[in-house]
Amino acid sequence: MLFKLQNGKTTAVVRSQGGELVSFIHDGIEYVWQGLPEYWDGQAPILFPVCCSPKDGKMAHGGVEYPMPKHGFAKDREFEVVYMSKNKVILEQRETDETLRMFPFCYSLAAEYTLLEDGFDVRFVVKNLDKNEMTFCIGGHPGFNVPLTEEDGGFEDYSLYFSDADGCTVSVTKNGFMDSSVPKCDRLRGTNELPLKYTDFDNDAMIVENLPVKSVNLISRRSGRGIRFDFGSFDALGLWTPDHMTAPFLCLEPWNGLPADVDETTDAKSKKYAITIAPGTEYVTGYHVTVIR
Repeated sequence: MLFKLQNGKTTAVVRSQGGELVSFIHDGIEYVWQGLPEYWDGQAPILFPVCCSPKDGKMAHGGVEYPMPKHGFAKDREFEVVYMSKNKVILEQRETDETLRMFPFCYSLAAEYTLLEDGFDVRFVVKNLDKNEMTFCIGGHPGFNVPLTEEDGGFEDYSLYFSDADGCTVSVTKNGFMDSSVPKCDRLRGTNELPLKYTDFDNDAMIVENLPVKSVNLISRRSGRGIRFDFGSFDALGLWTPDHMTAPFLCLEPWNGLPADVDETTDAKSKKYAITIAPGTEYVTGYHVTVIR
């Protein structure tokens, strides 16, 4: 089911399957990647309870291993509407017998979308409804059209401008995993600008950590048009477009949790940036998108 939001002349569409925002149109321009299957049929999946590839396709809780697909299972499940207004919708999913075979906890995952005149807010609320403490990862995977219009040039006419990249680290994943044998990328050493180059994604994703300010602008150097992406409550930012393709989009992926390291175990608590919350408590995070024109 699709739910349309409106704020002035700006519109957005949220889909109950996966609970994701699949359209954001401002001044007649579509900003969200539309999922062309020849490149990537996703759009903006919610990553829960794991970000990226788990070790050996498994996650262990309390010493017991459970099967876990890449990016978790929330993106493949239906969400139910719990609140709806003209410019806001809140969707929720809870555990089922199927999820309990992969993630042995009772939980609530809510995705809240608020449409603004010049952007949108995304808020994730994870509640532990179980009797045991719960460890998980949570993240976003929104894809944005690059370029937005013909006058913006092409993909490589865009740059990422970080508010402050001093001292950050940029890792390059290999076959979807973290690997200390792969040298760190030095593209942000001494600069806050990262010009987009398709060859930077030949191995897979780039992962930016230790940013002093969790904010980045994705802007066409030709037109000055783009977006500001704020993700202050996340630990890392993944950057991805399909390798060895010239796909017209870039994913900005805020994560609490990283792809498995080739040397780590399957234990959920060993994952970098994983979240653990007590029974009856909740964890809230999110990101904000603002149009730049």
